[in-house]
Formats: sequence, C-alpha cells, structure tokens
Amino acid sequence: MNITGLTLLIPDKPDCERDAIAAVWQHLGGQVLRLGRFWDPPPLDPVRVRVYGSDSFCLVLQQKIGFPLCSPPDDLLLTIHPDHLKRRVTKRSLGDASGLDYPAFIKSAIPKLFTSRIYKSHAALLAQVSGLEISTEIIVSEIVHFTREARAFVLEGSVLDCSIYEGSGDADDAEKYIQHLAHSIRLPRSVVIDAGFTDQRGWCVLEFNAAWGAGLNGCRPELVWPCIAAASEPSAD
Repeated sequence: MNITGLTLLIPDKPDCERDAIAAVWQHLGGQVLRLGRFWDPPPLDPVRVRVYGSDSFCLVLQQKIGFPLCSPPDDLLLTIHPDHLKRRVTKRSLGDASGLDYPAFIKSAIPKLFTSRIYKSHAALLAQVSGLEISTEIIVSEIVHFTREARAFVLEGSVLDCSIYEGSGDADDAEKYIQHLAHSIRLPRSVVIDAGFTDQRGWCVLEFNAAWGAGLNGCRPELVWPCIAAASEPSAD
C-alpha cells in the first residue's frame, strides 16, 4: 500500500499510540494533519485522507468530509458459531433488563452508548443508561474469567500483528486462533479482533472493533498501519 500523497487525520491531543502511527505514516511518505476543531475541518479531498482517532473524531469528520468508514456490523458477535463464543451471548433490550440474572456482563449493541462491564444489579445498569429508550438493544454475556486477552489487526482475512494486552504469555497461540477465526467467518476488509483465553474453554472471540478507532494495545504500528489506512479507504468500485 502506497501512502505517498495521503493525509492521516488525527486529534491534536498527544497520544502515544496515535503518535506512533503518525510517525510511521510520515516515515513512509504520508502527511499527518492534527486537528483540534475537527468539527470544522479545512477543505480536504475525501479520496486522499485517512483517519485514526476516537469515535466522535472519526464520525464527525466522515460527515464533514465524506470519506467511508469500514466498521464491523453491530451484531457480528451474535452471528458467530458457539464454538467461537464458548459462552452464552444474547441480544435483549433495556426493557428486558429487569428480568435478567445478575450479575451479568452487558454492553450496548450499538457501540459505546454506555459503559460495557459487569453489572451487579438492574439498579446499577439503570444508573448508567439514563436517557436511553427502553427499546435500546443490549448484548448480555455469561460472565467468564479470562486469564489472557489478545488484540489482532486483521486486513483482508490476514492477521498483521497480535499482542497480549491483559495477562501474560506468548501471543502465538492467540494469533493462530484469530487467524483461524478470520478464515471461518465473513469479516469486513479491515477489522480489529479481541480474543480471550480461559483455562477451561481455551481461546474465544470477545469482540470486533473498527480499526480506525482501535487502540494498538501492544500491536506494532509499523505492522498494523495498513489495516488502519484501509479502514477509511474508498472502495475500488
């Protein structure tokens, strides 16, 4: 992938991971533009820009400039074969939440509407979701203790790099599992996959993330930048 003539847009606030990607980008001949007032960007060619930053940063710039963003479907986890989940995962609504068995790990089906974590009670969940409609879809997962968690940047079905970001151990097994997963299911061209390991159940998929907003979590910027670049690249159609 040739990035000469491409401009990477990142927030102007210092961040070690974004700064590392920016350094690689510039080393390879691309330009980097750090934006503070990202809601009021300068005139830019949507074909020649790529983005890496927070959800709000990238989504607002997409609206203002008009480039595409490659993101995994919100319900992708729910389409995975149980062999890759190795835990109960269901989609419900906030209106159903009073009848759940607590504690439970709960996240919003649309990413980041509220904090994803273990909720000990319905009252604890309600304190986090104030203002959301009862029809808001949530994903409820069986609580599983993971001894290791890994992140991998995957481009066109191939793992570019993989790192253990929680726990310790060699990332080779995690990379092999994620590569097997990537060959087993239909994925977006560019995606970040998190996997977890339990002593009883082995490796399983935790979640899918958009590469344009995913932290490196130990992955090497010189290896994963193509995945980030492809996440806001116009299609060849």
